[in-house]
Amino acid sequence: MKVGLIGLGVMGYRIAANLRKVNLLNFVYNRTYSNAEEFSKIYDVNISKSVEELAKNSDIILTVLSDDDAVSDTIYKILPYAKGKTIIDLSTISPTTSINLANNVFLNGGLMFDAPMMGTSVDVEQKKVSIIVGGPKDHFEEVRNLLSNTAGKIIYAGNNGMGLYMKLAGNMIFASFINGLAEAIHFAERAGISKDAITDLFLNISSTRSPASILKLSKMVNSNFDVQFALKHMRKDTEIMIREGQKLKVPLPTTSLISNLLKIAEGLGFGELDVSSIIELYRKGTP
Repeated sequence: MKVGLIGLGVMGYRIAANLRKVNLLNFVYNRTYSNAEEFSKIYDVNISKSVEELAKNSDIILTVLSDDDAVSDTIYKILPYAKGKTIIDLSTISPTTSINLANNVFLNGGLMFDAPMMGTSVDVEQKKVSIIVGGPKDHFEEVRNLLSNTAGKIIYAGNNGMGLYMKLAGNMIFASFINGLAEAIHFAERAGISKDAITDLFLNISSTRSPASILKLSKMVNSNFDVQFALKHMRKDTEIMIREGQKLKVPLPTTSLISNLLKIAEGLGFGELDVSSIIELYRKGTP
C-alpha cells in the first residue's frame, strides 16, 4: 500500500511527519515546492512533481488543504486516476462541496472520505487530535487504521459530509467561546485586574473553564499569537457554517456576528495570526 499526502501546511506537515515516522508515507506534494523539499530532507520521502504524479503512484491519497477551491481543484486533477484509490480529505470545507466531490470520485471508481480534524497543530504533534470521518462505512476500518498513527480519537459520523457537519458544529461553539473569552479578558484588563487574577479566574474559578480556555487564555493575556489555528481559517469556517445554515434553513445569528468580527480582525492584519488574536480587535478599538 502506497500513501501520498498533498498539502504541507501547519497541519499537513505534522500529519505527514507522524506517518513517515512509522513508515506509512511514500509521497508528498505541496504547491510551494520549498516546503516539500524541506520535508523531504528531514524525513527522506519522495516529492511528487504534481498532484497527478502523486495520484498515479499512491493507493491512498490524503489531502490537507485550505478551502473549497483548493480541495476541488485537487480532486478534479485526481479523478482520472481515482479508480481503485481511497481519498481521505482532512480539510475543513463545505459539506455540500465534499459530497459532490465524493460522488464524482465514486463515479470514477474510487472512494472518498471527509475527515476533518478537531484540535490544533500541537494536538497533531502529540497525536491527540480527534478526526471525524464521513464516508462508506464498509471501508472505514482502512481509514481508521491509517489515521490512528496521527490521531488520538477517530469517530465515524456517517455518510459523506457527516464528518464535516460535526466538525462545523464543534467549531461553531468554539468560535463563540473564543470571542466571548476575548471580550471578558479585555473587560477585566480595562478594569485593572492583574494578569494573574485573570488567569486564575478563567482557569480555576469560572464555570466556563475548559480545554479551550487552557489553550487560548495565556495567548490572549500575553499577546502571544503564534499560530495553532489561524484566524483566517476560523473566519473561513464561519462563512461555511452560514452558507450551510442557509441551505438547512437554520438561523445562525451569533455565528453571523462572529463571522463579521473575524472579517474585521482579518482586515486589520490579524488573519495570519492565531485565532486568539481576536482580542486585539477589542484592544485596538478601545480609546
